[in-house]
Amino acid sequence: MAIGAFAGAAVARAAGGPLCVLAFAAYLAAGAAITVGREAFYEEAIKGSNFYFISVSAFELALWQLPSAIAVALGSLAGIRIARGTVGTNAFLEAVSAYSLVATIVLAFAGLIDPRLAPYSAVFAPTAIHVPFVAAQAIAAGAVLGFRWRGPMRPIAVAGAFAIVGLVSVMPDDFTMLVDKFRFNWSEYWPQSLIFVPFATAAIVLAVAILGRRTRVVTA
Repeated sequence: MAIGAFAGAAVARAAGGPLCVLAFAAYLAAGAAITVGREAFYEEAIKGSNFYFISVSAFELALWQLPSAIAVALGSLAGIRIARGTVGTNAFLEAVSAYSLVATIVLAFAGLIDPRLAPYSAVFAPTAIHVPFVAAQAIAAGAVLGFRWRGPMRPIAVAGAFAIVGLVSVMPDDFTMLVDKFRFNWSEYWPQSLIFVPFATAAIVLAVAILGRRTRVVTA
């Protein structure tokens, strides 16, 4: 999360200045408040119960937010250096943000949830939900990339980068299972999503980005 906070703050500062950084920080703070507050209410509700067990306390969760807070400050400073004029853009980071934003918007109708965790939320969902969820994220990212990218597009680099981004939608459950494979048993069931989701994400993003780029060129 600290890496995302740094990148987000850098893009916000480069694109819109201090006010955008403040808005981004408020977004992160709202997510942290939801997560920490929910844990604090849970602790209070089960206090004195025979089933009282807490693996991570609300106080510890609050401390875990400090790296993100520091990352926002550092990202804001870095954003001053990477700020570009009207010729250039931060297209890749903007596309990754779109990938995450789609999940946040969709889950806004599902109740109160930490928006920072939105891309992970469909991990445990049925295939019929998980597939369109990931596809919608990839389409949004590809569209932003296609319309915002300047200069020559390198398909292999784009595909490779978004294959890594696609792993977000199979974490933490399937990724944890993959780690167990390396540590314990290679012969057990391998999650199909670890194979299909990264490749499908890369393919959709690349296809939409190329289409969007051609559309932009034609209409320009």
